[in-house]
Amino acid sequence: MSHEERSSRGRLRAAAKRLFAERGYEATAISDITRAAKTSHSQFLKYYSSKEELRTEIVEGKWAELSRSVILAICSVPSPTEKLKLALNMLISLLENDTEFRAILLLEQTAVRERGGVIAGDEFGELVALLDDIFREMKDSGELQAKVDVQALRSALIGSIEGMMRDQLIAGSKFPANYSVEQVRSTLEILIASVCDVQRPSMGPERRAGDRIGVVPTEDDWIRYYLKLADRALIPSDLS
Repeated sequence: MSHEERSSRGRLRAAAKRLFAERGYEATAISDITRAAKTSHSQFLKYYSSKEELRTEIVEGKWAELSRSVILAICSVPSPTEKLKLALNMLISLLENDTEFRAILLLEQTAVRERGGVIAGDEFGELVALLDDIFREMKDSGELQAKVDVQALRSALIGSIEGMMRDQLIAGSKFPANYSVEQVRSTLEILIASVCDVQRPSMGPERRAGDRIGVVPTEDDWIRYYLKLADRALIPSDLS
C-alpha cells in the first residue's frame, strides 16, 4: 500500500471519527466525510463499501488497541484482582482521553448488524474474552466469591463504566452527573471489592523507621503504579 493510499484512508477515518462524534452517525453523510477528508466519493468506495463499514473499523480498531495494551500491562501483575482493576481502569483512561471515540461509543449505536441480527464486533469480542479469562483466574484462585457469575459480572462492570461516563457527557441542569473521572474509578473500586473474596496477606510486624526494605505500599500506591503502567501501555493509534 502506497503512502498516498494510507494517507487517504487515514484522512477518511479521521474525518469520519470527528464528524460521527460531533454530529452523530445518522446525521453524517458520506459526502460530508469525503469533503472533510478532502477526497472523492470514488476514493471512499476504494476502501469502504458503506458508512457502516467505516464506523466499524474505527470502533473495532480502538478495541484492538485496548486489548493489546491490556495484555502488555498485566504481564507484570501477579494478582488476578489487580489485573482486573488495571484492565478496567485502562478502559476508563481510553474513554477519558479519546473524547471522539467516547462520544461515538457511548452516544451512538455501535453494535454490528449482520443478516438481520445484532452481533458484537470481533475486536470487542476479543476484549471480552480477555476480561473473562481474568475473571476465571480470579475465581480459580479464590479471589472471587463463588456465587458470582463471571459473565454477569463482566457485563455489570463494563456497563457501569459506560453508564457513568455516558452520563458525564449529557450532564446538565436537567440531568445531574457532576462527578469526576476519579470518582468513576473510586466507584469501580467499590464494585469490584463487593464481589471479591480475598484479603491482603499480612506483612508481619512493622519495621524500624527508615528501614526501606520494610516499607509496606498502600492501596493508593498500587493504584498509582498500575495507572502508570496503563498510561505507558496505551499508545495512541493512527485512529486518534
